[in-house]
Amino acid sequence: MKITETGIRGLRIIETDVHGDNRGWFTETYIKNKFAAQDLDFDFVQDNHSYSAQKGTLRGIHFQTNPMAQTKMIRCTRGAIIDTVVDLRRGSDTYKQWFSIELSAENKKQLFIPKGFGHAFLTITEDVEVQYKVDEYYSREHDRSIKFNDPDIGIDWGAENPILSQKDLNAPLLKDSDVHFSIRVLVTGANGQLGYDVVKRLNMLGIESVGVDISDFDITDKEQTEAFILNLKPDVVVHCAAYTAVDKAEDEQEKCYTINVDGTRYIAEACKKIDAKMVYISTDYVFDGEGTDAHPEDKPTAPVDYYGYSKEQGELAVKELLEKYFIIRTSWVYGKNGNNFVKTMLKLGQTKDEISVVNDQIGAPTYTRDLAVLICNMIQTTKYGTYHGVNEGYCSWYEFAVEIFRLTGINIKVNSISTSEYPTRAKRPLNSRLSKGMLDKNEFERLPQWEDALVRYIRELKG
Repeated sequence: MKITETGIRGLRIIETDVHGDNRGWFTETYIKNKFAAQDLDFDFVQDNHSYSAQKGTLRGIHFQTNPMAQTKMIRCTRGAIIDTVVDLRRGSDTYKQWFSIELSAENKKQLFIPKGFGHAFLTITEDVEVQYKVDEYYSREHDRSIKFNDPDIGIDWGAENPILSQKDLNAPLLKDSDVHFSIRVLVTGANGQLGYDVVKRLNMLGIESVGVDISDFDITDKEQTEAFILNLKPDVVVHCAAYTAVDKAEDEQEKCYTINVDGTRYIAEACKKIDAKMVYISTDYVFDGEGTDAHPEDKPTAPVDYYGYSKEQGELAVKELLEKYFIIRTSWVYGKNGNNFVKTMLKLGQTKDEISVVNDQIGAPTYTRDLAVLICNMIQTTKYGTYHGVNEGYCSWYEFAVEIFRLTGINIKVNSISTSEYPTRAKRPLNSRLSKGMLDKNEFERLPQWEDALVRYIRELKG
């Protein structure tokens, strides 16, 4: 059996061995265990048989909605057809793209169509018979059609006046349909700042998300991690979970490594097994913090503390195991669902008359809601690689604090001090400026200015 990928995830061409002699030929069109070995393990429950008398007959675009969506395996047993499918999965990098192939009694090819696709075919000979398997029973309640010539899809049928049923003539356009197929995105660390906003953004976009945290499975347990991911079979894993206690990491190096490196590796290994994309959230701490220029994405990493080292090693694990990955380095993150610098300043503003904040560490405060928009845009593409995802502009922690108090009207004296005057267990990089060359190159929109983001965040906190 030969299986050919089509360029659209999950859609495959199947060719089985044909044994012929002077009497004719024989082929095994479906063998459950052999198909299962090729990751095509489906319980087909119904066989359908279609006959079309005339050349130029067009049937489709058809599908059933959830929970009765159907996986199909199509073959033409008499005559020939142009079999066409369109990806209807919201969030897919091939959303609304279509694929066509000739299936005929002569070539004996089959097309495997997973759930989430619309299906149609055009007869290109007289007297055509098409047979196909489905893994869900026919349901009139869930039966749907989309107009064959929907301009939003733009299928080139190669036929000017196809023969259509009244149902297909009256089918709605995709934009007017109730189709709700989606890719599936697993988000780790969903109770954290970024994970929370990524799940929220995916839900807003109508993309199916599964947010998990330590209570669902432990990423440091390889068997648990693999079992959960292989059972869920997500199309994308956005890995936000991490050990982020920068100072504690110096004393809890083994724990930090286990979470940030081993846990990341286990997730990447599972992604590889199911051919899923992976997003790994990294940090400005992978750089040495030297100089005043923005660090380009391809600059050699040289972390100055253990936390930065662990995130660097996580990056390397992802790059080693996967081709379909997005590494997104960010900095000075703050969001609604968790503790952060902004919330700390607001608390201090209620209890202190005077505080001191360092003025020689420079970076970009980054609002998780803005970063979530970038992540959700990115996963819908195949523009893989390493990126920097931070709000525009730079400031010091001192300048950030002053702006927080200005916007909230808190009257507090903020003293500007150097890093040397504020010793910490872990060394901090002084220069956390990150360039966005890869965002520009791949035509991703940059995040808004950090001052604008802070205004919107404070508004969000006030509810």
